[in-house]
Amino acid sequence: MKFLFVTVFLSVYARSVISLFCYWNTGCPYNYFSSRTPYNAARGDIRDSVIKLTDCEPISIWGLVRHGKRNPGAELALTMKNAIVIREYVVSSYENGNSSLCAQDIENLRELGADYGMFENAYQLSEEGYQEMMDIGKRFKQAFPKLLNKLESQSYTFRPAFGKWMQKSAEGFVNGLANGNLDIEKATTDFDIMDPYTTCGKYQRDVKKNPEIYLESNKYLETTEFLATKDRIQRRLGIDYPLTNENISALYDLCRYTWSSKDKMSPWCALFTTEDLKVLEYAGDLKHYYRNGYGNSINAHLGQIPLSDLFKSFQLAKDGKGKKIIAYFTHATMMDMLYTALNLFKDDVELTGSLRNPDRKWRTSKLSIFGANMFAVLSRCNRENKTDYNVVFYLNEEPLKPICEQGVCTWEEFENKFKTMNSNTDMCQFKSLPYI
Repeated sequence: MKFLFVTVFLSVYARSVISLFCYWNTGCPYNYFSSRTPYNAARGDIRDSVIKLTDCEPISIWGLVRHGKRNPGAELALTMKNAIVIREYVVSSYENGNSSLCAQDIENLRELGADYGMFENAYQLSEEGYQEMMDIGKRFKQAFPKLLNKLESQSYTFRPAFGKWMQKSAEGFVNGLANGNLDIEKATTDFDIMDPYTTCGKYQRDVKKNPEIYLESNKYLETTEFLATKDRIQRRLGIDYPLTNENISALYDLCRYTWSSKDKMSPWCALFTTEDLKVLEYAGDLKHYYRNGYGNSINAHLGQIPLSDLFKSFQLAKDGKGKKIIAYFTHATMMDMLYTALNLFKDDVELTGSLRNPDRKWRTSKLSIFGANMFAVLSRCNRENKTDYNVVFYLNEEPLKPICEQGVCTWEEFENKFKTMNSNTDMCQFKSLPYI
């Protein structure tokens, strides 16, 4: 009898020790998933954060917006779909007493239905993605009601990069801004300022299709930290075959693609601890850093192209010939290039695969999220019978303070920073067909 009691006690005690982390009731789950981070996880609110300048009136808005949450591409969707079978092994492992997942996390995973629409409709904007875009448009209209009410046909420009999910993102934004009663320019497959890299042969050859760009991210997969994470996931799931990097990547994608922007947690994320997610997040940061950011000099050049358009647009507005709002809809790649051209979020020491700096500035979970956006607002100010102009920058609906003091630039500061932005594409050498 005593032996039975000890056995039962040890069994219960063992499970309680290894089940200290229960995802379903963590209270504040980690939801920074690199470039697949939901917009609501990292955004501000332009209605609260808008900087109101005394004796000033907004006269023009310019913005670059990443598309909302979309479905994965066809190749990734197939990988994710094939990984769903791992769920059965995880449930079986738990039932056999080998998994350290909590009972509720297992139940949530078991009952989770597969969203096959996500797999079959590659690259399509999700319902959440459309709602993200519409909500951004609504908030901007509420923040700048006088400027954005009753927009006339020649007073605005909305244009997406090529792709159905881009078009739908633009439609969502316009629907929020003006109930959809505005025209959206047609996307082009030729060169355009919101995605010049797609037709830049040098970028496509030397960066996009160059496997050496991923050397640092691949190096990170061999570090002690990543291997420890991989082992931790293996032991947590308790399945009896070794997980490959591809398996872990697919499970991570299932976690972040099925997380709701309304903070509905994905049961797939229960497979990872917070530390695991931070490690996987850094692997994504490295890819963006070298492919789109400071890891290659051409990225800063390409990032100047839309910024040159910003300067010209505000010059026209200052002279009374501009538009009330201009918004372009683009990819995470362009957002990264924009930050690089502006010398924003640059770490003192470049990111490498050898060591993860938890305090790094380059965080795609803050910068390249679904719906990421940078807006600039030009205001005309009348003070002491003198007319002047200011430009305020916002990133994801919060003041972008590093550009100028508290995010507010005088016209002179703005002109000095942006008049040298170059829209020349000679460095591309030859044109390339745009990738889809």
